[in-house]
Amino acid sequence: MHPVGEPPGSLSCPAGAAPAAGPLRAELFAWNRETLVEAPSVTLEDIAARRGSLPNIWLNIDGTPDGATLEALGRQFGLHPLALEDVLHPTHRAKVEPYDKVLFVVVPIPSGAEPFDTEQLALFLGPDFVVTIQEHPHGDCLDGVRRRIRSADGRIRARGGGYLTFAIFDAVIDHYFPIVNALSERVDAIEEVVVDSRRYPDMYAIRNVKHELMRVRQAIWPMRDALTAMMTMESWFDQDHRLFLRNALDHVMRLIDMLDSDRSLSSDLMDLSVAIANAKLGEVTKVLTMIATVFIPITFIASIYGMNFKHMPELDWVWGYPFALGLMLATSIGFLFMFRRRGWFEAAMRFPRRPR
Repeated sequence: MHPVGEPPGSLSCPAGAAPAAGPLRAELFAWNRETLVEAPSVTLEDIAARRGSLPNIWLNIDGTPDGATLEALGRQFGLHPLALEDVLHPTHRAKVEPYDKVLFVVVPIPSGAEPFDTEQLALFLGPDFVVTIQEHPHGDCLDGVRRRIRSADGRIRARGGGYLTFAIFDAVIDHYFPIVNALSERVDAIEEVVVDSRRYPDMYAIRNVKHELMRVRQAIWPMRDALTAMMTMESWFDQDHRLFLRNALDHVMRLIDMLDSDRSLSSDLMDLSVAIANAKLGEVTKVLTMIATVFIPITFIASIYGMNFKHMPELDWVWGYPFALGLMLATSIGFLFMFRRRGWFEAAMRFPRRPR
């Protein structure tokens, strides 16, 4: 979050949230179609010395640098202070902002932790460079991009920074698919419990998966707008690049459709769970009502014969007691027969199941 009261573009850190200072954890790739130079650990001085030796470079920094390092990096590559401020104070929301000759892109990448969380990947695309700064130094999802750069036959070596930007964005998008598929499997498992099982549904499980779906959707949805904006930026992406960006946009839309479908299904499952719980409560109430209905007339008959009147014909009758018991039994059997004819017993003892 931007510090309260600080001017725009300030690289100061709020109290208690300062990024770790120290040596720059950075790797560098410099290449043309025939040559590749890879440096797993570089300093700002190394970057200045290598820049210009080859037409394309990719500088990847693991962990958010401190304000002084960001200022030095900004001077070296001509990065705007407002963009550097977004690096220092991550927003975790995908966006694209042009600054003169440098395009600034923010992409939230999945952190791989449970529950779902993201970290910010900030990307700067310039005329001869791509600079990526990751919020945390615990690894990333870009190993596939590195392998493609090392391959002399890869498109990245032939197409430069614009295509590298697409490749990084596409690699991040691809790592959302396992997460969304896992959430879909959780929703399917809950559906099986709710619809096909005799167990009571776990409403907390449904609520948890709905919350996860919402968080993933909040991370993915802004990517649609970012890719749409990138497809209109002819200064950084030519017609060929825009075809690949359109493919990445299609992947994002597939993810959004999957998330929307799962969210709708989880909402239906929540409603169905409440309906099943209410139906089970209604059946229990019906059983208790039938029991009470059977015993009410019995109690009524017993109360009559429990009255202490002197002139009561059945009191002196030899068959008076068997007659009273028989009347109670006949009344009970009559009610039970009526309940059975109406099908109340079957409905009360049967758990609702989905028709095959």
